[in-house]
Amino acid sequence: MGQTDEVRTQRDDIPIRDEDVERTFKYEVAHQVGGEGLLRCLKCGACSGGCPVGAVTDYRPRKVLGNVLLGLKDLVLSSDDIWMCAACFTCEERCVQEVNFTDIVTILRNMAVKQGHAARGYLEMARTVVAYGRVVPKTFAVDKMRANLELPPLQDPAMEELTKIIQASGFDKILALYKGGDKTQ
Repeated sequence: MGQTDEVRTQRDDIPIRDEDVERTFKYEVAHQVGGEGLLRCLKCGACSGGCPVGAVTDYRPRKVLGNVLLGLKDLVLSSDDIWMCAACFTCEERCVQEVNFTDIVTILRNMAVKQGHAARGYLEMARTVVAYGRVVPKTFAVDKMRANLELPPLQDPAMEELTKIIQASGFDKILALYKGGDKTQ
C-alpha cells in the first residue's frame, strides 16, 4: 500500500487517513495567544484524570489535545468535545508541562464558530447578550429577589458601547452566519 492508502487507527477506532491530517493545524493553534504551550503536551493524561466533566461523561481533554497534535482539524472543530469544557482550570493546575488547555479550547471554539460549527447553546447565549447585554435577561423576579436580599438593583447594560464592540469585533457578522440555525450542531 502507498502512503496515502495507509489507514491508521486511533484509540477509539476512528480511521485516520493521510488526507484527514492537516499537518499545520497544531502550529496554527500554537501560534495564537494562549496556545503557546500546546507543543509541550506529552499526552500524559493528567488533564483528563482530574477533569470533573470527564468524571461524569466520556469527555477527555487528553483526547482533544491528541487530535489537535495529530492534525485532525475537521474532526476537532466539528466535535462536541470542545464545547464540553467547563473552564474550571483543573487540567491546567495538574499539567506538569503548563499547557493552558482552557485557552486552547477557547481558540478551538473560535475556529469552530468561524467554520460553522458553533454549539447551539453558545449561540443562544450570544444572541441573548446581543439583545439584552447579559447572558440571562433581567426579570421582575430577579429584581424582587435582589430587593429582598437588600442588594442594589441591577444596572442596565451600556448597550450602545456593547453594540460598538460587537460590530468592531465582527461578532455580528459571525452570528449572522447562523441566522437560520442550519449551521449549528
